[in-house]
Amino acid sequence: MKLSDIKGEKALDLLVDLIDPAADIFGDKEFAELTRKGDKIGSVKVAIKNHKKSVITMIALLNGENPKTYEPNVLALPKLLLEIFNDPELIQLFQPQVQSKEKTSSGSATGSTEV
Repeated sequence: MKLSDIKGEKALDLLVDLIDPAADIFGDKEFAELTRKGDKIGSVKVAIKNHKKSVITMIALLNGENPKTYEPNVLALPKLLLEIFNDPELIQLFQPQVQSKEKTSSGSATGSTEV
């Protein structure tokens, strides 16, 4: 299920529950680099290898299941993970924003504009 499919208070509750596991996965430097390169399979492999509990928690929550008792089917996992990591709203929400190294100001922030 996509984040955009969930509405109202249920969406807020889900968001709160997703913050920790998503930050755990999306904060992984290797995962972030593979994602930036567009290597979805590599990203999924890193997420599973390095963040099993967070992956299961996210899948369970997005499928309305209890993360403590959820036992995903090995055949369904690749599809579920690709759905999660292909969800643009989820990626935009948890992936750090790329900051430009270029200067955008043309002068001192404290400089006077009076003549």
